[in-house]
Amino acid sequence: MKAVVLPDWGEELSVEQRAVPDPAPDEVRVEVRACGVTRTVENAIQGGLDDDPALVPRVPGHEFAGRVDAVGDAVTDLSVGDRVLAYFYLTCGQCDACRRGEANQCTDFGGWVGVNSEGAYAEYATLPAANALPVPDGLSYSGAAVAADGLATPLHICERTAVGDDDTVLVVGAAGRIGIHLSQLAAARGAHVLAADVRPDRLAHVDAVTGPAVETVDASGTDFAERLESATTHGDGPTVVVDTVGDVGTLRDAWDALAMGGQVVSLTTHHERSFAPELNEFVVKEASLLGSRYATKQQVVRAARLLADGRVDPVVTDEVGLDAVPSVHAAIRDGETHGMTVLDPSR
Repeated sequence: MKAVVLPDWGEELSVEQRAVPDPAPDEVRVEVRACGVTRTVENAIQGGLDDDPALVPRVPGHEFAGRVDAVGDAVTDLSVGDRVLAYFYLTCGQCDACRRGEANQCTDFGGWVGVNSEGAYAEYATLPAANALPVPDGLSYSGAAVAADGLATPLHICERTAVGDDDTVLVVGAAGRIGIHLSQLAAARGAHVLAADVRPDRLAHVDAVTGPAVETVDASGTDFAERLESATTHGDGPTVVVDTVGDVGTLRDAWDALAMGGQVVSLTTHHERSFAPELNEFVVKEASLLGSRYATKQQVVRAARLLADGRVDPVVTDEVGLDAVPSVHAAIRDGETHGMTVLDPSR
């Protein structure tokens, strides 16, 4: 089969021929129909999740959906022909967190699909059967790939912060796949949404997708905090800030503009970046600084249903074949992408 391979952490991707993998007893083999080519994968390629030399060479890619092509001997609840999407985290299924349905907090964590196991930048991929979740009727494979992370993560954020119709939600990096789907979802929950990005073309993309339900804000320049306050009722600032970028300066501006009792949520995993307001700042505004860790399996399934029901639109800006994946990652590194590019290995 044809696959995109990472030879070593931080190196360039190449397109190679590999043997079609056989599923282990507890795995299924999936004919990949769609896989997101995303900034999260780029972070993983650079060693941002795990940089153990023993893990490479590796086929990256985790936000995927497809058709079950073969099942391992121990798999009883999936069959050839089932439509599935992938859960990103490799979890134990036995710890307290997994047993209470919070697999994203697994305490015997096994790593990530596409990092600690082979991913889906390929024609076929194997996946633990426990990680193969159902694709609802009426949802395309590309939409299911969006659900796997691009909408599941925003759903987890909205539920973690209890976003509602009395909130003003600031999305930093709103033109990316997490940002664009979070903006839609928060607006659907009744929030006033401020979608921030640094370039006019990226803000125009957000406008085109979300329409009047979302207000765009230019995050460039030195007066970002003032512009945020002026965009909110009575200049109170946003009540929820979600940082998808990891730029410490922008995060500081958002913190300064935060409303009383507000929450700042980070979901970036960049090494060697830190953000530490003085302790009195937490008290003065009774503010919270939170981390958000992917999503539960139930939330991934529900994200797929939101897309299947048309309550959120999957934003796929381009579909490419395997040969184009290395150049898409180069564009991601240069900040030249928005929305979500989807790999279709049959192209």
